[in-house]
Amino acid sequence: MSLAPTSRQAFAELLDLLRQIGDTHFTPERGILDDGATAEGYRFLTHLLSAGIEQQVEGDPERPVFMRIVSPQRKVLGDNPDALYYWARIDGTRSYRIRGRLDDAVYTSITVHGADPAGGSMERVISAVSDRELSVGADGHYEIVLSPGRHDGAWLRLEPDATSVITRHYYERAVSIAREADVPLPVRIEPLNAPSPPPPLDDATMAARLRALAGFVRGNTLGMPAPGQGPAYPFVSRVPNVLPRPASFGDSGVAAWGAVDIHYAMAPFLLQPDQMLVMEGRLPPCRFANVMLWNMHLQTLEYRFRRTSLNRAQMRLSADGGFRIAVAHRDPGVPNWLDTEGHVLGLIFWRFVLPESEPGDIACTVLPLGAP
Repeated sequence: MSLAPTSRQAFAELLDLLRQIGDTHFTPERGILDDGATAEGYRFLTHLLSAGIEQQVEGDPERPVFMRIVSPQRKVLGDNPDALYYWARIDGTRSYRIRGRLDDAVYTSITVHGADPAGGSMERVISAVSDRELSVGADGHYEIVLSPGRHDGAWLRLEPDATSVITRHYYERAVSIAREADVPLPVRIEPLNAPSPPPPLDDATMAARLRALAGFVRGNTLGMPAPGQGPAYPFVSRVPNVLPRPASFGDSGVAAWGAVDIHYAMAPFLLQPDQMLVMEGRLPPCRFANVMLWNMHLQTLEYRFRRTSLNRAQMRLSADGGFRIAVAHRDPGVPNWLDTEGHVLGLIFWRFVLPESEPGDIACTVLPLGAP
């Protein structure tokens, strides 16, 4: 007789899922064209497991703790070198208090998400607040209550299916914040009513956690449409080397982990070794702006060792905020260069936080490498 039979079965199902992903997911239809992109896929899968273990296996809505979602060693779901993201498991029927500090972040927000009814990764935004609405003390500290019913003071609404809360902290520094090896935690969460100690782990509970982990992994791999398939979003281009006009995530109706105050623009790049893609435009007045390169698994390229992203403080701009940025496999001799690391195919992603006016078009031109 096997011990913990339900957990054993759930663990076997997880192994079968990982095998299925490895055998079927990394294909040309998903933009995986060579050994390097496939190797990155297996790395992405380990990063997804790492995030999923913290969130789905260890996340406890009665005793929530903010966990850092991404880092240079864990890149999932479109990470960002210029931001810190924290996630905590919550229960929409309970109440919590979040305490934090702004420090030198140029933008801070808190977003509550609801569970995907289909059990996948499409979690809608229930409620959100940014530092514009928070009551921030002279020392930069703030606090807010999350609860189903209205609460005195700063308050964020929960609904019964609320499953997580995410905080975003954006920084415009000459050296991107995510490159720092030791970043102090800027935010904490606690239940309003202190819970009792958790019961000892049992077979049924562990099995449920393993199946939640499998659901998280499946939702972000096999459950995701291939490039060019699935719903069309206004801020996503399906045409290589052509960026759409940046569009508001909050107005898009997308059920996902996004920020309601941000305009995004995303497109694939497709470049041969002797080509460069030149992006030209003008930054609108806004809290924050940056651009980065991702691989086809929505992972940033290695910003610790190469220039694969640029925030506004790192860009060389004209007096009126104009930019000219080249994407290329090697240095084309221009001030603003994003290094593809040799990726022929990848993704470009722009963010504009709280723009004071609608961001304009970003002109894209493919030129011979080193052209003036």
